[in-house]
Amino acid sequence: MQETNNYRLVLERMADDILSLRQHVTSLEMENSKLRRSLTMHEDLGRMLLSDIDVDVMTRAEIVDRIATLKHKLASGTVEMRRLKDRVQQLQNELIRKNDREKDLVMLQRVHQQQQAALRKYQEKMAKMKGLEETVRQQEKVIQTMERMLEERLSGAGKGTEKPAGEALAGELYSTLLAENRKLREELARPRHPSPPIAPPPQALPDVFSSSEKLSLLAKLEKAQARSRVLETQLEEAARRWGREKQELSTRLLEQDHGFRASSSSFAHDPAAKMPLDPVAPMRRHQMLDPLP
Repeated sequence: MQETNNYRLVLERMADDILSLRQHVTSLEMENSKLRRSLTMHEDLGRMLLSDIDVDVMTRAEIVDRIATLKHKLASGTVEMRRLKDRVQQLQNELIRKNDREKDLVMLQRVHQQQQAALRKYQEKMAKMKGLEETVRQQEKVIQTMERMLEERLSGAGKGTEKPAGEALAGELYSTLLAENRKLREELARPRHPSPPIAPPPQALPDVFSSSEKLSLLAKLEKAQARSRVLETQLEEAARRWGREKQELSTRLLEQDHGFRASSSSFAHDPAAKMPLDPVAPMRRHQMLDPLP
């Protein structure tokens, strides 16, 4: 949140700088136009003075005085024209510098927008991971509830008046269901394997319960098993991607904390930084983090 506030403040400052630069550029252009008009006016005045001289009706003293006046005006006009040219050149150079600075600010703003989009994408992925973790926890609770129900049902069946053969069948059913539950627990406890082996189909249940109860229990177990495998795979892939992306984001934020200007220049000139962020692409520059348990 602190980094987001800092980025927002920097973006507001950039916008203020861009507006002030544009206003300054407009004023410089107006001043440049005014100086050009003044220079043109001085040149026209010199031509008018030269055209007004009538040498035939003037005496020698008047001609000498007029020449001296024209020389003085020419010298002052030359100095003024040189000053105006220097001023125009200075304004043009300043305008070029302001344009370059505005381009840098626009590029920095674009990079900041890309970083904001990447940050929102990371936050969405973290929210999805939390949802997957909560789903896995709920699935474990469902499996534990099913185990308790089976134990209660088997214990109730054991207390009834049945023959020793029925007790043996009940024990066999109990062992089979416990084996299936252990397989589910082992698969949930192995997050490092991308593709866990498919558990063999459950053995035929003895005829202790009715056919509908057996089919219902088998369907629930198979559905829970398939769901746990899918959630395990998704959680593992999301955890690995999240680890890589978190490492990359922390590295970039650390680089910007040490030098925001240098980081912006590297983003502007590095072709790899201009590419859109791909959360699936492997980050080779950093070490891969272990997935969440």
